[in-house]
Amino acid sequence: MGFFDSILGKKEEPSRPGLPFNITTSLRPMRLSARKESSLELLVSVKNVSEKPIMVSASCEIPRFLGFENVGMAKIKEIRMGELQPGHEKTLSFSICSNSQTPPGTYSAVLTVNHHYRDYSHILNYAKKTVEIRAV
Repeated sequence: MGFFDSILGKKEEPSRPGLPFNITTSLRPMRLSARKESSLELLVSVKNVSEKPIMVSASCEIPRFLGFENVGMAKIKEIRMGELQPGHEKTLSFSICSNSQTPPGTYSAVLTVNHHYRDYSHILNYAKKTVEIRAV
């Protein structure tokens, strides 16, 4: 059905009512190495499905045994994406690292995408998504 929708020009709807954007995530590579220094990229794509430009930012919060750098000190990272025009999509990347203290297991990273108005200190709406990260 998706193929015919693209040909016939069906309008894309938000994944949750009230949100002006859709979020898709992927991991590259699929998992981390436990008890070693390794990293993966959490790719986040945000698509504006409304008819107006929106200001968007994304933040990611990771658990104790992971980090955004090899040292593992930072646990929350925010990226401001700027203004997203109607129908456009932007992809950003969070680099997540394991170290020699990371035990094998499944970890949950919480991704929050914020819809702002006027400036980044005013949040109009937001969506949270949990991404499972495996360390083997």
